[in-house]
Amino acid sequence: MDDQATVPSFERLFMVRHGESTCNSVHRIAGQRDAPLTILGRVQAHKVAHSHRGQRFDRVYVSPLSRAYETAEIIFDDRRGAAPPIVVDARLMERDFGSYTLESKSILQRRHGIAEYERAMNADSPTMHGGETSGQFKARVRDFYEQELLPALRRGETVCVVSHKYVVELICRFILDRPAEESYDLRLPNSQMLQGDRIRGYVEHENKTMNMVYDWIVVNHPLVFCLGLAAGLLGNLAGLRAHTSPYLLLLLLVVASVVTMCRIELENARVFVTDRGILRSVAIRYLVVPIAFAILAYWWNAGTGSTTMFAAIFLATPSSVVAMTVSRCLGGMIMPTFAQVLLSSAAAGISFSAVLALTLKDGVASAVAVSVATSTGVVSAAYVLVRWLRRRSPIRTATFGERNGYVAVLLLTAFIVLVCLKLDLTGFTTYGPMALGIAIGLRLVAALLKRRRHVQTLDDYTAMTYPNVFVVVIIAALTGDTPLEQVAIWTLLPMFVLSFFDSWYAKFLVVARDDTRWPAVLGIPAGDPAPGRPLPSVSAPPG
Repeated sequence: MDDQATVPSFERLFMVRHGESTCNSVHRIAGQRDAPLTILGRVQAHKVAHSHRGQRFDRVYVSPLSRAYETAEIIFDDRRGAAPPIVVDARLMERDFGSYTLESKSILQRRHGIAEYERAMNADSPTMHGGETSGQFKARVRDFYEQELLPALRRGETVCVVSHKYVVELICRFILDRPAEESYDLRLPNSQMLQGDRIRGYVEHENKTMNMVYDWIVVNHPLVFCLGLAAGLLGNLAGLRAHTSPYLLLLLLVVASVVTMCRIELENARVFVTDRGILRSVAIRYLVVPIAFAILAYWWNAGTGSTTMFAAIFLATPSSVVAMTVSRCLGGMIMPTFAQVLLSSAAAGISFSAVLALTLKDGVASAVAVSVATSTGVVSAAYVLVRWLRRRSPIRTATFGERNGYVAVLLLTAFIVLVCLKLDLTGFTTYGPMALGIAIGLRLVAALLKRRRHVQTLDDYTAMTYPNVFVVVIIAALTGDTPLEQVAIWTLLPMFVLSFFDSWYAKFLVVARDDTRWPAVLGIPAGDPAPGRPLPSVSAPPG
């Protein structure tokens, strides 16, 4: 029967977005740059192979970019029996995003707004220069769809397409015959195999407005935190006082940590945890400086509730999980920040113990035990749990972290609201100036200790600027140290208000997308073509 006369059977079509790439892990746009798979990306591909081991395929179409081709190789090399022919087709390459290529998604979203960013990625926008127009991109993908894919399906073949996010989304639009103006981010997970006859149900579960709201919450987290501060303070002023259990606050912190870490490239943590620059920064910032400061305070016989004592404690406080969200939103690499969070939490077992022993007069043993459990313990437990989840369910865990980043922001906002309801507003004159001085002082320390003109400079600054004040609040509540608890809660105010300054200052710290160091950092081969120069077409064998 003639191919054109036969209705294609879309239940025989399977589509896979490539596994996690190095650009995905740092939240940057790869486009047609040949960013390779990460360790997790390869694990995800093996998971797909295992999940669909019994499925027979007649043909596999794949993009020539290595992240897609390697995904296909892993999936079909892992199968029993003869592997289906793999057809490399250049029409399946990702769109060339021109000036957006290698740019941070969050920077673009903050610069142009969420709606304009989505328009640029799915259609045409004056904010994107060079690359392919939406029409050019759709034309080549439609050519593949009509000349290769539909004929194969009409012949009754079972076909798998291994390609890229926007290519797969475009094929979904063709199948559903949706108008171009309805195009938007379907949030396709890395390596999840999508069957053709289930596309409609998948698309119907996506909500364009809510997806943009979720992105807005993450990108504008400083504003969200400040709104939480305002809500808590207004409730406090209205007489709505609350004494929330520190264990509930600890639970909020643990869950927020787990959600945040689900999308972090933990499998590559060793590279950053053993980085000499990061080790040096952590040793100076979280061991030498706070212990030296505490020794000076002890020699000066500073009182238990003195500014010097509080400053020493906050210098010893490890970096917060919030720093990872901030790094992502400001255009950092994220993993160096995570390394500082992990290492500073480990260092807290030493520095907190030393600082508390030198600055507290009573209850030192209990304060040290609680501080180690809540700082080192929480981060370590979350890290171990998420590593296990990413090994056990690599696709779902990474997808959960990507889709639910806003949940971590809202959990921390709830934390802020709850602690503001227990704030003693009459202590403003006592603790307010001290809290402002701590927030500013930490930024000065971070500015002094960050590496200059390094790809990780922004992560250095971010990690050292955002201490885990949440942990200090819990430690103070569990040990009954009311003055420390009040200082910690007051410190939340300037810490997040000054995050607007950090957004401005980050412009001078972030490495530009066209920096010559990015290819090496992201593992992009030296011979990789520049944006605008597509890879050579690879002819498909006749059907």
